[in-house]
Amino acid sequence: MKRIITLTVLLMVLGGCSSWHNDNYPDPAVAKSEFKKDRKECEERTTEKLQMGKGDRSRTMTTNSARFSANYSRTKEFDKCMRARGWVKR
Repeated sequence: MKRIITLTVLLMVLGGCSSWHNDNYPDPAVAKSEFKKDRKECEERTTEKLQMGKGDRSRTMTTNSARFSANYSRTKEFDKCMRARGWVKR
């Protein structure tokens, strides 16, 4: 259990070290507004895509590995959407 908590904290710290950038928007104000728009759309798209084809949503995930797998899939899908819009993590 301590390993899972340590790994989770480490991933959160490392994830916080990077931020999204898009060279198509040299003006920081424009980049910020476009980022907010793209982030919202990617979050909605990710939620919709991962819910499609699911069976009974009334069951909750009870294991740490199931939660990790769901979070990993969501993060991966979100990152894919953002990269398709020209955003990269640096």
